[in-house]
Amino acid sequence: MSSYTEGQTHQLVDRLEDQGFTPGHITKLGQFDNLAGIKSVLDGTAKITPVAEEDTARVVTINETTIAVNLAATPKLPFDGARVELHIGDGWVVVEKQTDGLYVGGCKVVLYVSKRQRNNKYIGGHELREELTGKPVLNANVFDALIKNSHLIPEDWKKDENGNIRYIFFWATVYRDSGGNLYVRYLYSRGGEWRSDFHWLDIDWGGRNPAALRAS
Repeated sequence: MSSYTEGQTHQLVDRLEDQGFTPGHITKLGQFDNLAGIKSVLDGTAKITPVAEEDTARVVTINETTIAVNLAATPKLPFDGARVELHIGDGWVVVEKQTDGLYVGGCKVVLYVSKRQRNNKYIGGHELREELTGKPVLNANVFDALIKNSHLIPEDWKKDENGNIRYIFFWATVYRDSGGNLYVRYLYSRGGEWRSDFHWLDIDWGGRNPAALRAS
């Protein structure tokens, strides 16, 4: 039996209404993956802090190993003249570093390599994009959140089993330049820090160019 009083319930509902919460927001709050993180904020053991003023609607910090990312926010542009060609993502999702890897929305992130990329083979960027269609690839908002919170990135993302640097792509956001060329952003580790760049789809992808996606 609940120990909440009727007065407490009404007070909470009144405050939510005052802040513009709709019934839809309440439903999403009930479905939020990490209500324990919100409880920690209320208990004073954690805080929600915008990563930067420009990212207020993009990322909030829940604790040292957990952030929340707004997948639906308009992604940042990687270079002058770029525009967003494709951006897949809806609502907020919890991104958490656990002992066995990175989790997004409760699913472990895996580094996907096509069969046509393995054993020193290469696949064209447009063909790889087609192959990844419908797969739970991550978008550029998760990418930017990880760059700013690089302590969450698993150590084994740095290099593959052969000791080669990995260049990890986030295919749920695709950009187009003024000349009509398509690009996807990627992160990699060099000189002891994580860095970002972008890759032209007309160039081939090899085994060192995995796609970050959520395991089913």
